Amino acid sequence: MSGEKLEFKDRVVVVTGAGGGLGKVYALEYAKRGAKVVVNDLGGSLGGSGGSTRAADVVVEEIKKNGGVAVANYDSVNEHGEKIIQTAIDNFGRIDVLINNAGILRDVSFAKMSAKEFGSVVDVHLNGGYKLCKAAWPHMLSQKFGRIINTASPAGLYGNFGQANYSAAKLGLVGMAETLAKEGYKYNIRVNAIAPLARSRMTENVLPPHILKQLGPEKIVPLVLFLTHESTQVTNSIFELAAGFYGQIRWERSSGQIFNPNPETFTPEAILNKWESITDFRDKSFNKVQHPVQLSDYNDLITKAKKLPAQNDQGSVKIESLRGKVVIITGAGGGLGKSHAVWFARYGAKVIVNDIRNADVSASDINKQFGDGTAIPDAHNIVTEAPQIIENALKNFGRVDVLVNNAGILRDRSFKKMTDDEWFAVIEVHLYATFAMCKAVWPVFLKQKSGYIINTSSTSGIYGNFGQTNYAAAKAAILGLSRTLAIEGGRKGIKVNIIAPHAETAMTKTIFTEKELVNHFEPSQVSPFVVLLASEELQRKGGGKGVNGQLFEVGGGWCGQTRWQRSEGFTAVTDSIEPEVIKNNWKQITNFESGTINPSTTEESSMAILQAVQQAQSSKSSKDIFRYTERDCILYNLGLGATSQELQLTYENDPNFHVLPSFAVIPFMTSIRALNMNKLVENFNFAMLLHGEQYFRLGEYPLPTKGSLKTVAKPLQILNKGGKAAIIVGGFETYDVKTKKLLAYNEGSFFIRGARTPGGKQIIKGERAKFAVQKFEAPDRKPDFEIEVATHKDQAALYRLSGDYNPLHIDPNLAKAVRFPRPILHGLCTLGVSAKALLDKFGPYSELKVRFTNVVFPGDKLKVKAWKQPNGIVIFQTVDLDRDVVVLNNCAIKLVGSDSKL
Repeated sequence: MSGEKLEFKDRVVVVTGAGGGLGKVYALEYAKRGAKVVVNDLGGSLGGSGGSTRAADVVVEEIKKNGGVAVANYDSVNEHGEKIIQTAIDNFGRIDVLINNAGILRDVSFAKMSAKEFGSVVDVHLNGGYKLCKAAWPHMLSQKFGRIINTASPAGLYGNFGQANYSAAKLGLVGMAETLAKEGYKYNIRVNAIAPLARSRMTENVLPPHILKQLGPEKIVPLVLFLTHESTQVTNSIFELAAGFYGQIRWERSSGQIFNPNPETFTPEAILNKWESITDFRDKSFNKVQHPVQLSDYNDLITKAKKLPAQNDQGSVKIESLRGKVVIITGAGGGLGKSHAVWFARYGAKVIVNDIRNADVSASDINKQFGDGTAIPDAHNIVTEAPQIIENALKNFGRVDVLVNNAGILRDRSFKKMTDDEWFAVIEVHLYATFAMCKAVWPVFLKQKSGYIINTSSTSGIYGNFGQTNYAAAKAAILGLSRTLAIEGGRKGIKVNIIAPHAETAMTKTIFTEKELVNHFEPSQVSPFVVLLASEELQRKGGGKGVNGQLFEVGGGWCGQTRWQRSEGFTAVTDSIEPEVIKNNWKQITNFESGTINPSTTEESSMAILQAVQQAQSSKSSKDIFRYTERDCILYNLGLGATSQELQLTYENDPNFHVLPSFAVIPFMTSIRALNMNKLVENFNFAMLLHGEQYFRLGEYPLPTKGSLKTVAKPLQILNKGGKAAIIVGGFETYDVKTKKLLAYNEGSFFIRGARTPGGKQIIKGERAKFAVQKFEAPDRKPDFEIEVATHKDQAALYRLSGDYNPLHIDPNLAKAVRFPRPILHGLCTLGVSAKALLDKFGPYSELKVRFTNVVFPGDKLKVKAWKQPNGIVIFQTVDLDRDVVVLNNCAIKLVGSDSKL
């Protein structure tokens, strides 16, 4: 691509929250490239309180000092957003680029979150974004040019503990951006969303220092400048970025499963019977996996579904767990809500029928069909009287088991014509009411240690929809809220899932096409799925964590799952990154052909990004040549417990000085990234990787105590484990650079949860070492030798000096983040400690194989047990005595040479 510099000469840019952090860097960079900048900042605290003109003024002064043009604005985005845009018009006569960057935090667990804390965050982020876009929109329409960036967050995409308010607001901004992109397209208005992980006041108290170092806001700015340049036509896209990594994220929808929509046999049991097919992301004859920007072709799907046999297979499992359960359904006076209520009653549940209209009629109908006392009407307002609805259920039935948030309204209008009243009415009824209902029922569920919440989103919220900016924002925000509730509730027995239904109701009838009306998308084609989501039978089917925090699209006899997919992305490793670099690497940033992942949590996403950055940095530093000296050998020996009494291991002038043979794993350890695992399997995530087995064979004994080595890595096997995990086996040949002699050969087996082989195929690329694939089960007899070896509490810190830079082995905060009470010892260190004890007892060995079965904490006492076998083989096992767990199993060494003590 062209190397021409991306200039913004005379373009007018508004940046909110530009008094510091990311916003300040935006403002400075735009001004440097010729833009006239409105620097907006209220000057408040991170929590949003207070106000000062100083923050914005300082940035404006710096811009002017550097020869740029800028003015300050001190208005609040949510209270006076229109004044911020007016500042641009008054001073510069136009508005070309809007960066919605301002934000606040009110982090607190959902159990303790107040309505005010929820509302204030939504108000600044989501409503503030609306106010700015609404004020800028007519100017952009008239000039037929505009660029808008909405700032989302990984917390919005995936949810995050203690951030229900922030998650909702941030994903709401994505739904808004998707709709504005569609409405603004023919007017040359391009709208995108970014989800940055940048160092700022918001993140510096949350992330460890070593990670923060890489997260400078200056690495976020280049992508935003590229997206907002007049030459860029990218729109309706979402990007994740951090530390020099830039990747696109998009929706991925499963092919799902179709059923005949016969109301007699389209049941929760029929859906449960085909659950694996619903959540299977492989193409099928009737539908393909899609990466959509709009809802499914329901007309096509229902036509195919109606051709299926009328009798759907009910399977062998009957849904019985809902009998006697108490279910609250909002908006149940008609349409979907009433259908849900009828179906829950059909399965033996007691139902609270909430609606401001016709609740009594619906309840009466249900009682006539299923018996008196089955349904209780409730006419409370879901926005202002949510606690009373819960109290009504407790008064009549003594408990609540399921909450279905279904109520809603539409106020459809093009963004140009949409009024503030229409915006806020929809946000209130959908988002604020969903928050209020979840908040009211939460303490009941916590006390019971169980509960189900089904929240109703929409395909408009997922993909955006013309004329529904308010509705799309609200429904996307509900998804963000639900994801965080699923995280917080999952630990307490509370399951939260989300549906995007497609059904003809009084609300949707006005926007359905004639063909959709003819096809009759009945509410009964959605309700069985909702009933199933509230069942214990589904949770048992879902495995360990059950079904929680998931998004499903349902209607017309079709059920599918929707998730995120992120591109392989591009990583820039230079300290200074220009937008021209983004332009020149755009194909890689948006490449979904290989190396994609499907992150489902903030941790997964962030770890994968940081892994990509580390991979790029290690490639840049040319670590393919491993240089070491006697000093490195001593450090390695000390890291495995060698002492000053063992001069042959700790003193380079000792006539018998040598490095322990397990040093062979060190060149391997620094070369693992050369396998490029992200290109070998789909949905690779380093955070999901477990080191399963390790084997090495020595080409020379003893190993040289200094030298320059080159390790050549190649994949040997890539195995699919039922579509839920993949195994990669890599072979690593380590040569002396000068002599070209093979010094060591390693094989590492890596188990990657959530990954899969391309097409689900098993791939064999090379032959494995025979010793590596042998089984070495510990004999059922007393060991021939056993010894206790004490690790010390600083051992992980010492072992790091041999090249172990995994923060999990030193950083207590990171260890707790991945649910270890404290840092753990590297598995290869445990291997080395065990191998040293065996060397002392049995003498030299040429081959070693272990399987890692559990972690060791520095300071734990280990016991190494060994059993002599024929042909110079010693089987061994290592046990952590402090925790009484086997940490190394299926292990053996093969002795060699005249020094063998077998």
